[in-house]
Amino acid sequence: MSKDTNDAPLPTGGGLQTTAPQVVTDEASVGMAEFAGYNELVATLYRCLNTNQGFQPFFDEFQRRFRCLQGGILGIADHPTRMVYAWTFGYPEGFEQWFLNSDMARTDEAIRHFSALPPRQFDALTGCDPSVDILDLMGPETREWVARAGLGDSAGMLVSRGESSRVVFLANRHRDEGNYTTAELMQMNLLAPHIETAVGLFHKIYQSRTENETLSMALDRISKPMVVFNELARVVHCNAAADATLASHPGLYVTDDSESRLQSRNPGFNRKLNDAILTAVFNARDGVQDTITLFDRVGNERMAVCITPLSMTSSATGLPSGKFGALAELITFGAASSPDLAKLSDLFNCTNAEARTAGHLMQGLSIGEIAEVERLSVHTVRDYVKSLLAKNGYRRQAELVGALVRVLA
Repeated sequence: MSKDTNDAPLPTGGGLQTTAPQVVTDEASVGMAEFAGYNELVATLYRCLNTNQGFQPFFDEFQRRFRCLQGGILGIADHPTRMVYAWTFGYPEGFEQWFLNSDMARTDEAIRHFSALPPRQFDALTGCDPSVDILDLMGPETREWVARAGLGDSAGMLVSRGESSRVVFLANRHRDEGNYTTAELMQMNLLAPHIETAVGLFHKIYQSRTENETLSMALDRISKPMVVFNELARVVHCNAAADATLASHPGLYVTDDSESRLQSRNPGFNRKLNDAILTAVFNARDGVQDTITLFDRVGNERMAVCITPLSMTSSATGLPSGKFGALAELITFGAASSPDLAKLSDLFNCTNAEARTAGHLMQGLSIGEIAEVERLSVHTVRDYVKSLLAKNGYRRQAELVGALVRVLA
């Protein structure tokens, strides 16, 4: 975490990196590799809440997968426009302090561009156009250091905006790595809502005025319905949003007894739910970060339950250190609502037929049910699913469904 310091000069000479990091850039591997490891990235991001390393573990993984040179999460005050804090990676020593006490936050083209975006939407400064030279987009205040650092592109998003401040995520790339691609921005957009949630939770836990605030307490301030389970699969905490969701949902509830279990009034779904929670807890213990997604339909309302393994490596979780558990996200939507096929096609790099299949998957339909609705053979639908997995780098259908629900439901 950066701190305010006296004005520091812009590093000169060998201070800025002028060579790209050594990475594999085999163009033939682009495709599956661009989407591979989505769940691992999400798990790494949430694990940052349980360590004293800030977001460095996530930055390390993000930097490796997207071949970034430098970047970070920046807090920008609006009046006057100045950077007030930052978690960064890849910058030379002294650069953060100089940035904190300079006017760069006001004149930096990347920060201004990403700040103007809708929240949770990644974009590239060059528009993914290889013919665009980033130096042509720079003003006189930033052109010199951009040239010296050898930057070729910058990707970023507006994480959140308050009354007098904003939080921006950005990742610069060396010119030798080429411009960011639309496929890479698609994968970043899958991460966008998780970055927003993790940064919000981190602020509640570590930047609040309550020094001993826990993850459970912080979850009460998040609008997404979330439930925390301990190593016995018992409910440790439902945040306020989850309480409201469960109170209005006719199928799911938390038992009012010493067991405190998340249950369903549908016996068949209840067995699947209990098995999924226990599996997630066991996976957390074994270091497996697979997300499990289940669907419960009552009348015209459908609920997706996304269950992620949770490692309790710090007292910040509100649970004993060294224990394991799970975190469930509750996502409700109308069973008859039509998915945005254009958005599905853009985000998941698929044809219209594959997008329709993806839309049914995010509604919880099986391959057989999709075949019946679309009047196709099971073999054809299975081929569409295999294509979606291959194009987006997922190993299992459950991983794909989890991504669809979290991003689009």
